[in-house]
Amino acid sequence: MTIENLSQINYIKREIKNLQLELEELNVRNLYKSNIISDMPRSSEMKDANVEYLSRKIMVEDLLNYNLRKLQDERRKIEEFLNAIEDAETRLILRLRCINNMNWQEIGDELGMDRRTASRKFYKFFKDAHNAHEFYDIV
Repeated sequence: MTIENLSQINYIKREIKNLQLELEELNVRNLYKSNIISDMPRSSEMKDANVEYLSRKIMVEDLLNYNLRKLQDERRKIEEFLNAIEDAETRLILRLRCINNMNWQEIGDELGMDRRTASRKFYKFFKDAHNAHEFYDIV
């Protein structure tokens, strides 16, 4: 697993947040919530707007559900990857950085180390894993 693979979870979370905001905005602009009560017939434009609103809402809900499933799948893959790491400190650094999306200063403060130390351990893990992968490909 690469750093880019581990970062996907945060991008999916951002997508979900944006879709939730979009859905919330759609609900605020819901045309069905008309406060005008009248016996007068409504125009066909109102029906077209309602159809457009409903189709947009269904599309956003579908995208949101898809991203929620994708988030669960990615989280499962990452958890399996993290559980395979034997060193608890390295595992925690990767978890804080990739899943909790903490910056290096926050990670350093959490673990009682300098931010640069946390960063070095993070990148050293991937460098060592990459070198080991290349070694096993050669052998």
